[in-house]
Amino acid sequence: MDIMRTRSALDQLKRIWSDAGVIPDGARWAALAGGRTNPIWKVDLDAQTTLVCKLFTLNSATPLFANDGTREALALRALSGTQIAPELVAFQDSRLGESIVYKHISGAFWRGDVTMVAKLMARLHQHPLPEGLPHMTVTPASLIANGRAMAVAGQNGPPPPPAAPDLPPARRAFLHGDIVPGNILETRDGCRLIDWQCPAIGDPSADIAMFLSPAMQVLYGHRALSADEIEKFLLAYERESRDSISISRYRALAPLFQWRMATYCQWKSALGDHDYAHVVALEMAALEQA
Repeated sequence: MDIMRTRSALDQLKRIWSDAGVIPDGARWAALAGGRTNPIWKVDLDAQTTLVCKLFTLNSATPLFANDGTREALALRALSGTQIAPELVAFQDSRLGESIVYKHISGAFWRGDVTMVAKLMARLHQHPLPEGLPHMTVTPASLIANGRAMAVAGQNGPPPPPAAPDLPPARRAFLHGDIVPGNILETRDGCRLIDWQCPAIGDPSADIAMFLSPAMQVLYGHRALSADEIEKFLLAYERESRDSISISRYRALAPLFQWRMATYCQWKSALGDHDYAHVVALEMAALEQA
């Protein structure tokens, strides 16, 4: 969204939330950096109360990431009081599009302790399943189909899928869908997850693969995790969740997750997002080492 359109949208957004009685006219709005998809603002009501307002960009979903305000509101409502996500204030779909307001969380973006993320992810995956979220299937066939739907000319084919008898059945869990460094905040009371526009019900290995993806780590300001950090994360997640099945599924499906992510990054690069061109090699290297 260019500067003039953002200013126009902000003026309309202020009026929409003022008319709704949620954010008064005298509130101070300041743009926040970091989001790749949606404009987002920090809103100071007074010295004690700070909110966040996000405006969802229309038609911005991708083959791997939804951008659904209704789903974000549903997820935040379900997680109220858990200290996993921000506290929802209000959501509405207006003439400007979907927008959401939630309480601001004070903290810094995740600095690199994978154990903290493993514990947070395990807590989320143990939370009761909310109604209304889509169900996502993760199988060798679905990962290959996803990747092939995004493949551009010259894309390498998928690696051989794991043998079906060796793949334990998946359990169903509450997934964030986009656990990357830019969506993890460290606070005085532990880590929190923000940007809930693509939650789902599905196989925990999908969230695990997203966090461990070297491309996603680098794109969001960190670095590719080392082999030791990956093992530390997997052991901490299994210890915290007591879920060895999801770890086994991740280990078996990792080459397909990595191939699909490399395909996605090539697809994004072909559309002109050149940041993604620089991380394709990271996923391919991880795939070769798997």
